[in-house]
This record gives sequence, C-alpha cells and structure tokens, in this order.
Amino acid sequence: MRKPILCFLLSLFAGALPAQAPFTEKQYAWQVEKDLVYGIATNYLGLPDTLTLDLYKPLNADTARPLLVLVHGGSWLGGCKEDMALFCEDMAARGYVVATVNYRKGWHKAEYAANPINPGVFPGGNSLYAADSLEIIRAIYRGMQDVKGAIRWLKARVYADSTCNHAVLVGGVSAGAFVALAVGLLDRPIEKPAACGALPAAPIPGSNLSNSYMVDCISQAPALLPGALARPDLGSIDGTLNQNGFDASVIGVVSFYGGVPSQAFADNWLEGPNNPALYLYHQTCDGIVPLQYGKPMFVISAYCNLGFTPWHDKLPFVFGNGALATKVAALPNPPPLLTEFFNCNAFDSNFALFECIRFNDNGSYHWVINQPQRAEKVAGFFSPIVAARLVSPPCLVATTAPDWVAGFRVAPNPFEHTPPTLYCTQAPPGAVRLSVLNQHGRLLWQETRTLVSGPNPLNWGAAARAGLYYLEVANRDGTAVWKIAKM
Repeated sequence: MRKPILCFLLSLFAGALPAQAPFTEKQYAWQVEKDLVYGIATNYLGLPDTLTLDLYKPLNADTARPLLVLVHGGSWLGGCKEDMALFCEDMAARGYVVATVNYRKGWHKAEYAANPINPGVFPGGNSLYAADSLEIIRAIYRGMQDVKGAIRWLKARVYADSTCNHAVLVGGVSAGAFVALAVGLLDRPIEKPAACGALPAAPIPGSNLSNSYMVDCISQAPALLPGALARPDLGSIDGTLNQNGFDASVIGVVSFYGGVPSQAFADNWLEGPNNPALYLYHQTCDGIVPLQYGKPMFVISAYCNLGFTPWHDKLPFVFGNGALATKVAALPNPPPLLTEFFNCNAFDSNFALFECIRFNDNGSYHWVINQPQRAEKVAGFFSPIVAARLVSPPCLVATTAPDWVAGFRVAPNPFEHTPPTLYCTQAPPGAVRLSVLNQHGRLLWQETRTLVSGPNPLNWGAAARAGLYYLEVANRDGTAVWKIAKM
C-alpha cells in the first residue's frame, strides 16, 4: 500500500499548488557547451568562415525539450554569439535548450565616401559605407542560410540534447532579428530576393574605408585577393549546410528591433504555408531600425555624423516590427502575435544638435528595456505554443525514420526495474537489428531477431545505470531511434 498512499499524498500536494505554465518559471541550473562547429561557409569575399555556436542546456530530466536558436546583432558586420549569453542563460533556466550562433558577416564597401577619420563605429572604423543597397539584403540572406544550417544540425542531434524537432524557435536582436525573421518567413523558393542572384562585381572599396568584419568575436581585415569582389548567385533559400534530411522550420520568431527588407511584402514572405508565431519588440523612436518604414540608421546617419557623407543612402528600405505587426494582423488567418512597443519621443530635426545628444545618451533607443522582464514575456507567450508541439506530433522519433516504424512505441519509458518493451502494431518483414547506445554513441547491447506484432521484450536494461540511452531499430529499409531513460 505504500506506493498508492504516496501517490495520493503527492496528488493532494500538487493540487494545492498554483498551476505553472511549462517553460515559464526559472527553476533549473544549466551548463554550456562552447564553440561547437556546425559548418564552414564561403563569405562575401570568397573566403571560408568556420561557423560555431554555444549550446546552453538546462540540468533537468526532460527527454524532449524546446529548442531556441538566437542570433546576435551588429549591422551584419560585428558582434558575436557571446552577446546573447544573458538571454541564453535566462531561457535555459526555464527549460529551453538554447543555441547562440555565429554566422557569416561582412558586405562590400563603397568606392569612396568622405567620413570621419575615427568615428568609433564597429568594427575597425569606417566600415559602414555599403557598395549599394543590395549588399545588406545579401548579408541577411547569407545569415539566414547559416542559421537554417545550424537548425538542421541541431535537429540531427535531438537525442544527444534531449530536444524536440517540432518545438523550435528562432530569435535575434537588431541585425540578428532580420536574420531570424528571414529564417521564419522566407520558406519558399519563389520568395528568394532578386538581390541574391548573380550581380556585377562590387567596386574596389575606397582606400579610406575599412574592409573589416568580425568572425567569432575577432575583427578581420583581409587583403582583397583576385575574385574577392565577385558577387555570385547565393544559392537556394536553404543553403548547403547540413542537408541531412531535417528541415529548418520553426514554430516561432522572437524579434528585438528587427524587420524585413521592403521587397519581403511584395514577394509575399507572409504567404507561406505555416507562418510562425511572432513576438515583436521595439521602441517607437528607434534611431537605428525604424519601427515602421525607412532606412536603417537614418537618424544618426542623416543628422548626427558630424557633416560627413551619410551612410544610410546605400542601405535598403525596410519594414520594421511595427509595419510587420500591421501586415500580420491583416492576414486572413494570422499566426499568434505579441507586440511590445515602448513609446519614446521621435527625433526632432529642427533641434538636431540637442536631439543627437539625447539619442546618443539613450543608445539611439535601440536597446532592450528590462531584459529579464522581456524574457519572461517571451516565455509566457510561447509556452502554450511550445507545449502543444511537444505532444503532437511525437518528438522522440527522428523525421528521417522509415515508414514502417509508424506503429512502434517503447514502454515503459522512462523505466525503473522492468526493462522496456518494443510494441509493434505491424511487425516489419525479415530480421531487424536492435542496438542500445549511451549518450556518447558507445554500443552497449545488440541483438538481431525477427519482431512480432504486439510486445517484443528487450533483453537489456535490468542492470543498467540510471541515465539516458538510445534504442536503434534497423533493417534494410532504414533505421529508427528512440531515446529511453532509466530512472
């Protein structure tokens, strides 16, 4: 009677507690795996960039957890994955597995522009003068391809990370939010921007301009080798990284000060089959990314750059989070949407000197107010969306699993003393190979036999230590994998 009494007492205690939505409360310690290489890709100069990510994992026993992929900002020139560390830690404490990624940065510079000798902009000084407005769109596109590759890479290791392929979010800040929105919205080949096809070579950048960008937090200023100014077709919307049978689809996008190129509305980025849920954050007078419509950096470029050549002239027109929210709300079947738009006084060009001081003192109103509270908002908004995806479709079978495992399940899972059983609605013909591996891929047990319809007890597990394992079932038509846990 001991166990039923204990369960009854626990149920009474649970009923007395207020119900908490999943993945909203900060309750877990976490650990981080640093500098995991997820691919190598060719940057805008034709040079290879090694792409890395940091992976934050909560220390809990869940076997299927939501995945959040974060993209840092920096004008598609600077910044690095560590910039997102605090947000990663906050969301990992709520039960998310969180990746923060480096992606290809940099774009071709102009032939010449009169500019300050040392304006203090990142990285390397006079680097903000683009060759033309198409360069930024190409930079967003390359970043999108990289992040999609990172998502596929992470989906292929769901069993190592205890994540769920069907519960993936992507988010970013500023330039990273543009990339994240492209990941979530640019999902059909017809939506590929014309700017990302083959273009004439870029001009030789002016000797007074800094041809610099960052890789993994380190500034680069390579010499221009032959062919470095070529602008080839950038390829498909999915890129070439980690084409492993998994897709790069996401169920939600977090955009802090983001937007989309103006062509996105004309090219119907929002007309795809499965628009993700959107969390959109902005300050209304943002001097870097307009809330509605305009060119990035217009305020500080046009009025606050000491009389030198404005750099916004060669940047593309964009729709900010405000315009995106209006467009989404007008859709016949809009996805879930949460906006947080904080009011501030718009820049008054009649008093440019004083306004430039105000904007400089306030970071151009391009920073996140009360980041812990924003993380709480993000977690609360996505909680029911994520929780629903953790239930259906099932998370623990890889998307590449063959059709014949559709009627399979493993129970009990987790198990304690009794080894699990593999149940088959319809047994596959011929022999199958059953294997159990640990989290490091080491083979612990293997057996080849013919399965039957119904229960197929496994002759493994009674003496195993508590922990997570993988059960592989393979025949000539493919392999399926389940995560199993011993308590």
